Amino acid sequence: PLSRLDAFFLTESGNMQFTEYNAEVPAASAYNDVLTKVFLGLPVMGQFLHQYVVNPLMTRHDVLHVLLQAYKEWGGTERPNIAILDWHEVPTYSEFQLFIRFFEGQGFPCRIVDPRDVEYKNGRLCAGDFHINLIYKRVLITELIERGGLDHPVVKAVADGSVCMVNPFQCKILYKKASLSVLSDERNNKMFTAEELSAIQNHIPWTRNVEERKSTYGEMPVDLIPFILKYQERFVLKPNDDYGGRGIVLGWQTNTSGWEQAVEDALKTPYVVQERVPIPEEPYPSMVDGRLQIFDRMLDTAPFIFYGDYVDGCLTRLSNDPLLNVSAGGGSSVPTFVVAER
Repeated sequence: PLSRLDAFFLTESGNMQFTEYNAEVPAASAYNDVLTKVFLGLPVMGQFLHQYVVNPLMTRHDVLHVLLQAYKEWGGTERPNIAILDWHEVPTYSEFQLFIRFFEGQGFPCRIVDPRDVEYKNGRLCAGDFHINLIYKRVLITELIERGGLDHPVVKAVADGSVCMVNPFQCKILYKKASLSVLSDERNNKMFTAEELSAIQNHIPWTRNVEERKSTYGEMPVDLIPFILKYQERFVLKPNDDYGGRGIVLGWQTNTSGWEQAVEDALKTPYVVQERVPIPEEPYPSMVDGRLQIFDRMLDTAPFIFYGDYVDGCLTRLSNDPLLNVSAGGGSSVPTFVVAER
């Protein structure tokens, strides 16, 4: 129901390249909405509006709509109590507070709930005296199972059908980085129509699981490991199941021995190798020590997807670092507007 495609919009060609599919805990929609309101209140935006029409791209209402629709399909009839489920110490905790304000402003009781603070008794999942019947899941499934095991109250309540959880456990399959290698790998071409293959070739970078095997690059047959070792500046290594930029190795920023070691490590644990995507850069203004300065910033444009069917809003990050990950300290989130001249 809720997902985000991490993407780069290549302005010269008008093409989008999708590098990851976050189908488990797509973050930042509330940050986008609040930053949008902040920007619209700035004096400089007031001057800008004299010459341009500026349309914001709000998304919290879509998140709430998807949660309520899933709850209805699950069989919920009473007004739900919403639990935003994640650990108290996560860096995105402030975004949960923004969601609480919005959900409660729409008349839906909501609490931020740590998985360690819930219990499941008599068919009811509760955090203290708060009966939970709808979970907006922001905790990663891997962390939930590693810390709480398969007997965790949330796992049991979901399995028993006592609570509706969005996104459900099935999202884990699509969240894996290898989901893009399934699309890209020539061994799977027979699974797709000609139209689908064209879309894959145009928008999904060449991606393979890191393993000893033969493959193709373009029309050329290659021995995968020697090939990515030889042409390291073309590729990036990504752990199959991690987040926040952790474990990612950029071939063009790594020396030869470091890349060889990274490939060796990637053969021991699930990793994918992905072709480098040109990262767009554009000039952006900044206030530095009270003075206006213009800097070129790399940027990505990551659309939020609802029901796998439509887009409404996006996460945009600006950075001097090609990793472009806010959690890893490699960028900052900024609001996105659709702008046209008056």
